[in-house]
Parts: sequence; C-alpha cells; structure tokens
Amino acid sequence: MAARMFSLSIPPAEVLHTLMGEVDGDVLHHEYYPLASDRGFGFIVFERFYSRGNHHIVWVLHTENIQGVTNATLICTANNGEWNIPLDEQDEWECMDTMMGILDEYIVDEKEI
Repeated sequence: MAARMFSLSIPPAEVLHTLMGEVDGDVLHHEYYPLASDRGFGFIVFERFYSRGNHHIVWVLHTENIQGVTNATLICTANNGEWNIPLDEQDEWECMDTMMGILDEYIVDEKEI
C-alpha cells in the first residue's frame, strides 16, 4: 500500500471532477457533500488492472475543504480480493505517479506520512 497527503489550489468538487475525466480506470464509487461555496468533502474510488503484476489496483482519494484549504489523501492498494498479495513496488509507484501527474499543477504542498 502507498499513501500520500497533499494540499491543492482547487476546491474538492473540482478535484473529483478533474479525476473522473482524466484517470484511466473504472470509477467504482464517488460521493461529494457540499458545505458552502467552494467548501465540502468527498471521495472517489478507481480500479485499474495492471498486467505486469496480474492484479487490480484500487485508488482511493479523499478530499475536503472545511477550513479554507483543500486537503487530499491518496491511497493506492491491491483490490479487496487480493489483500494478502503485496503490490509490486513498480506498480505502486506507477499508480501514484499517474494520479499525482494529473493533480500536479494544483498541488501546493505535500505532507510527510
């Protein structure tokens, strides 16, 4: 499993909308709850098949802007049926690089985990 936390310059609804249009994977689930103008929280779950490791990888992104800053947590892991199979490190980094590449122009700060 790999995880990253970062802050973004766009509101959570735009983060989710951007990812839905750019990620090469199946959207398994998404939700968004608006609180006020440009404030709210939500999450999106994608699944993608990686043939190198012959397994599915799931991305989960949670984003929120409750106090004026959009924060996000991105988790990349094997799908539910494969919890006992560790991810290939190369797949893990490819997974993260794909998502971070889409959001790169909006990232203002990345936090240590």
